[in-house]
Amino acid sequence: CRWGETYDGSGGSVKYTDKWAERSEGDGWSKWGDKWDEHFDPNGHGVKQGETWWEGKYGDRWNRTWGEGHNGSGWVHKYGRSSSGEHWDTHEPQETWYERYPHFGFRHCFENSVQLLSVPRQPPKNFKPGK
Repeated sequence: CRWGETYDGSGGSVKYTDKWAERSEGDGWSKWGDKWDEHFDPNGHGVKQGETWWEGKYGDRWNRTWGEGHNGSGWVHKYGRSSSGEHWDTHEPQETWYERYPHFGFRHCFENSVQLLSVPRQPPKNFKPGK
């Protein structure tokens, strides 16, 4: 799995993720993955795009790619296709939304990690009770 965010400090940003997995199915393996990225300039112009894919244990495959073009007009160009014959190319009324500045730092992540916070803290290795 890969994930990342960069911000230019002026309202432009790049975000991406790429994850995949495999599963044993007796005499073979199936695999799947999903990835997307978005690139925006400080004026809200940019692109979001991605792909979802799957590969069966006998080599059969499927994928879907998609994209969105944002130009600040109040309309978004949405397009995509799949290996099973789906396809679309439309313009829809929609405001552009993207994260211009970092919003989720270490402190926020830590405070929202219920499982992590439930692990009992261990005393330091050289800790001597009563002193």
